[in-house]
Amino acid sequence: MISYLFQREQETSHLRYSLRYLAICLMLLIGPLRVAIAEEKTRVDQIFALFDSGESMTRESIEQNISLLEKLISSDDTVRIEKLNQLKCWNQPSETEADVSRSLKHTEQILTQISPSASPHFVIDVTLCHAWFLQLSGDINGAMEGYSKSVKSAYEHEDIKLIADARSLRGALHSYIGDFSEALDDLVTAQGLYESLNLTGWANINLTDIATSFRRYGDPESAIKYYQKIKNLYLKNGNLDQVASVTSDIGIALDEMGEHEQAIENFRFSYQYFKDHKYKLIAAINATNIAYSLIQLNRLEEAEKYLKEAALDITEKEPGSYSFMKLFMGKIRYQQGLYQEALEELTSAEKAFRTMHNDRGLIQLLQLKSDIYAAMGDLQHAYHTLQQFVDLTKKVDNSSTAHQTTELKVKFDTSRIESENKRLLDNQKLKEQELALLEKNKSLQLIILLLTGCILAIVSLFAYKQVHRNRHLQTIALTDYLTQLPNRRHIYAQAEQYFQQALKQKTPLSVIIFDADYFKKINDNFGHEIGDQALLTIAQACKELTADRNLIGRIGGEEFLILLPNTTAERVWELAHELQSLISRYGAINLPEELKLTVSAGVATLSPEAKPQDDSFARLLKRADNALYEAKNAGRNCVKAAKATD
Repeated sequence: MISYLFQREQETSHLRYSLRYLAICLMLLIGPLRVAIAEEKTRVDQIFALFDSGESMTRESIEQNISLLEKLISSDDTVRIEKLNQLKCWNQPSETEADVSRSLKHTEQILTQISPSASPHFVIDVTLCHAWFLQLSGDINGAMEGYSKSVKSAYEHEDIKLIADARSLRGALHSYIGDFSEALDDLVTAQGLYESLNLTGWANINLTDIATSFRRYGDPESAIKYYQKIKNLYLKNGNLDQVASVTSDIGIALDEMGEHEQAIENFRFSYQYFKDHKYKLIAAINATNIAYSLIQLNRLEEAEKYLKEAALDITEKEPGSYSFMKLFMGKIRYQQGLYQEALEELTSAEKAFRTMHNDRGLIQLLQLKSDIYAAMGDLQHAYHTLQQFVDLTKKVDNSSTAHQTTELKVKFDTSRIESENKRLLDNQKLKEQELALLEKNKSLQLIILLLTGCILAIVSLFAYKQVHRNRHLQTIALTDYLTQLPNRRHIYAQAEQYFQQALKQKTPLSVIIFDADYFKKINDNFGHEIGDQALLTIAQACKELTADRNLIGRIGGEEFLILLPNTTAERVWELAHELQSLISRYGAINLPEELKLTVSAGVATLSPEAKPQDDSFARLLKRADNALYEAKNAGRNCVKAAKATD
């Protein structure tokens, strides 16, 4: 059974995320990352470089730097003004429910007022900022939608840094709601990108999220190893806020291992630190953590004291923290024999758990609720609640089986991060040694040799890392993001191979080129969302027509191409009409009733016996394209065959 503490990471790491996104511009301000090599910078660029460096800053320092930027940046410097606005978006207060509500409204206002001339990087960044405040407000669905939209846009604009940022945020949220496969897919991708960009600070924060995912998944020992490593780095850098936050994470993992006394020591350290530094909500969350550990040790009076203190700062507007606070109080009332009061506490907790889509918290609640009904002698309600518990447990366990644990650990080998970081450090030491040699020896020959060695080492390391880290991006480059079909470049490359093979083997090769009729009107009358659904419907019909998706490609806005090796002219004619029928059938299912989706198509065939013979695929495609235009001119919603003499 997964512990209560699996769901508490969102609350216990609230400060870490708040600090992270108070200065999130460290990850988001600069579009394509550029290495600063100039020794002399303007004061403005120095401040932006400070944010980009990943160094931790206090709120006071952040506000002072923002104020200075506002004074230094001229009104006609649009690039730096955009960077400043991004920084201000992420720096909005988020310590209280009222802060989050105001910041969310302000971010929504920014989204509605974005200028048409704004850069894609700025638009994606603000969208990501808005999604973060949605998450803080408890709107998990809205936050996930915003993160996914940002991931899609970042890939479309090949903004590698924003890809890493958006996938890191989305992965952390996937982890919180229990979707560990998707979480590690996002987090591991982000980890690789951060390391390739040499963003060590954000790579460490992302690694914390990965460790937390493993803890939630049932491997607290590995999680503690990585938490401790990160804690040592923060201690070395003097980042005490993050030290306290990671210490709390370690406490949660210790609770998972049954080491409740050690967990209490960790929680009390974090609790006292946050209390002393006036972080009331974070201190209250740690008080809740302490209460859980005390309940496990049956020290109910102490636990109740901490929960009552936490209730002064945790309200229903913080559903993540509120749910567990009420759950733990219900546990205490149950063990005190106050069954009705216990049920009242659980009613409040259940509402908050459902708001946060927290199935694992609900499992704990339903089990306790069934025990309470049984203790009251209400066997009917006890049985009904127990059945809910069993059903929900099956649902969660279906995504958390042992073989999936193995699969995920293979997918993300935790030793990989250590070895790659070690290689980076070793390479850095090597470069420092080479620079020292250059200073000692002014011989031109030695300088050339050392520089050559450095270049070869860097190129070799880069090539090695790129082979392993850019496979996903290579796939993206050959795939249409919306339909997940091969894009124009990919399908044309495939077509050239099939064309040469058909010539060599003297076999027929047919093509169908088609597009949606009146597609612009569909977008204008029904909106781009329905337009996208129409394109997905066409893709679905194509996949039904041919099982091999590599033979189908989206080559334009609403234009598609299907390759049909070993297919005669008579057969391709039949298949084109079958395709029209499939599109009409799926359109009736997927699209609004008043929208009748049709396509016009042109077909052409390379036949071994045909004279004259097409001398290139481009020629064959041109004949099919001419046939498509004939279909358009014939009133659309029809198929035309290419003429052999085109």
